[in-house]
Amino acid sequence: MTAPSSPPPKRSPLSALWFELGYAFDRTFKTGKRQAEFEHKYRKHGDYFGYHTKPYELEKYQRTLETALRLRRGRGAALEIGCSVGVFTKMIAHEFDAVTASDISAEALRIVAGNVGSVGHMSYAQSDVISLNLNKQFDVIFAAEVLMYVREADGPRVIEVFEQHLKPDGVIIEVTQADRSPNAKFFHGWDRVLGSHFAVISREGVVDESRPYEIVVYARKVKA
Repeated sequence: MTAPSSPPPKRSPLSALWFELGYAFDRTFKTGKRQAEFEHKYRKHGDYFGYHTKPYELEKYQRTLETALRLRRGRGAALEIGCSVGVFTKMIAHEFDAVTASDISAEALRIVAGNVGSVGHMSYAQSDVISLNLNKQFDVIFAAEVLMYVREADGPRVIEVFEQHLKPDGVIIEVTQADRSPNAKFFHGWDRVLGSHFAVISREGVVDESRPYEIVVYARKVKA
């Protein structure tokens, strides 16, 4: 993973077919890889998850932003892991001196750049969570409903990534579904994994009929 830079170059006309085939292969053989899936979905549908229009998503973004503004200890730099189409990216671009948006999908980053435009000081990085290596530290790291795609077995590497990118007085803001059932499709126990290394300084549960969620904030543990 290289340092953050400008958005990815324009896509090749054949790349859409390539990622569609890759997505079909990964789904059929259960490889666990996700890049082809998201490249395909963003290329075909744009705002695949409805982040621009769904009241649930917009309210969740507003709550997350309010939490960040209340608990952050600096406004110099923010990192958004899994920025998708950039709805939340544009919101935080007004609130920090510099924002780095990262996503596994190059197509998502192209959409983000178009949505954010000239707002704020932006940089972009294509990477999954466990490969992230930006050689920079941040006041706030956002990870909203993205860690669920990472295997629990990769927990030590995720902790290492956050440790590497978090300023000494920085905070991590994780948004996670409140489903803790053993039959859940994705892993939502990151509060336990991250809580083994970082201190949980805030936890807000949000009741929603369709999909309750939590906003969990972590900081470095105070050394005795």
